[in-house]
Amino acid sequence: MKNNIITSILLVTTVFLFMGCDDFLDETPETFRTPQNFFETEAQINEAVAGIYNTNRGLMNGAHWRFGENRSDNTSFQFNPADRGGINDEEVDLFLMLSANPNLAGYWNTSYSGISRANFALENIDRVDFNNEALRDVRRGEILFLRSWFYFNLVQLFGDVPYVTSAGDTPDEILSDEFLERVPVAQVYENIMADAQLAIDFLPNPGNTESGRATRGAALMLKAKMHMALQEFQAAEELLEEMQGLGYSLQADYASVFAPDNKNNSELVFEIQYSFALGQASNFVSRFVPFNSGNDILGDSGPAGSRAGQNQPTQSLIDLYDADDTRFTHNISFYDDGTTVEPWMSKFNYGFEDQGLQDVNFPMFRYADALLMLAECYAETGGGDPIPLLLEVRGRSMPDPSLSMEETSDLEQTIADERRRELAFENHRWFDLLRTGKAVEVMTAHGIQQKAEKATVPVEAYTNIRTLLGLPLGQVEEFSFTQNEGW
Repeated sequence: MKNNIITSILLVTTVFLFMGCDDFLDETPETFRTPQNFFETEAQINEAVAGIYNTNRGLMNGAHWRFGENRSDNTSFQFNPADRGGINDEEVDLFLMLSANPNLAGYWNTSYSGISRANFALENIDRVDFNNEALRDVRRGEILFLRSWFYFNLVQLFGDVPYVTSAGDTPDEILSDEFLERVPVAQVYENIMADAQLAIDFLPNPGNTESGRATRGAALMLKAKMHMALQEFQAAEELLEEMQGLGYSLQADYASVFAPDNKNNSELVFEIQYSFALGQASNFVSRFVPFNSGNDILGDSGPAGSRAGQNQPTQSLIDLYDADDTRFTHNISFYDDGTTVEPWMSKFNYGFEDQGLQDVNFPMFRYADALLMLAECYAETGGGDPIPLLLEVRGRSMPDPSLSMEETSDLEQTIADERRRELAFENHRWFDLLRTGKAVEVMTAHGIQQKAEKATVPVEAYTNIRTLLGLPLGQVEEFSFTQNEGW
């Protein structure tokens, strides 16, 4: 029997940490419980579900942006010669990671932590009484939505992965063949498609639940993303068209979409919740300001740390915007210290409450994304006209949103470019490159450009563009998994 399953997989174990909860996601640690003695009331199921949301918040605030943005041509990092302790993070961007890189283990462990929490909740949801039986299925839908989201990310990033649906009552049950095998990609997709469909069936329409909870619209969008990843554009198209009837709409002003006084607005299909007042502040912007900016951007909450300057906009992204595109002026700012001018990602900069802490939510799914996905489906299937959808999205941000002849002649590239402009820094770009089969081509060209622009880029960087991440070394050593090619 292997003894370090807890450290290898994080919480895929019979001991489960739940949080006390007065309001949704207002969590404070309570105690360690086993599934046999914890689940007795509807309130405890609600606490368990809140814990899964909390795990997703940790994933989005931590490792997800590194692989969704920093690994793409959207962002890089500001090289700090005085602080080389962040080399593991830089290697994500430079395609120089080894399988021992802690970012790989962090992503894997956080995802399986969320999956473990979901499995415990699903196995116990029917053993407690609910005052409202309909709410039982709503909670079931939320759990399935979140579990399928974790698996969707894992299968895109790592390929074949262990697919675990049983919580288990003993360590012997957890260390079963179910966990110790990598399940083929096709089977993982078949499973999570089924879960996403159940979530669609169980979840309420937007406006009929607490802010921040998954809705039917979010589940429709998740399943559409799965179909698109598999090049099943007709199936995705039907789901996205169904979303159009659920009351979503674009905000008139791009900057207002993300503003803290406009949380959970009609454009936000699913938003990661942060609340300074509840002790759940967001802090991601403080990592993205230039490290040499001192207090100039962060104000009294500064100075910027020596490992700030992450997720720095690349020149190719900057060049993609028209100067009069309001998305450009909102998303990207420039800091001039009198010696150098550094671009930085200012998309979520709405001021600070205290010491780098903000009251800003993070958009996971946005209706603008859904419209651009539908435009891509129409371009692939011919089932509709993608141009009005493109114009709808860019119309609020550009004085002249019309498409040029060059843009209309290559709609595939036009849609890809529009997604970069609209969704920059929302962790979609790497997954878009994977879906469209452009990852190697685009990132090879990106590497050439980076080396031309920066003397600090190692010669070996960007020479091994691998579309799949390596399984964390600890997992390979612990469970004898076959490692992905090239790792």
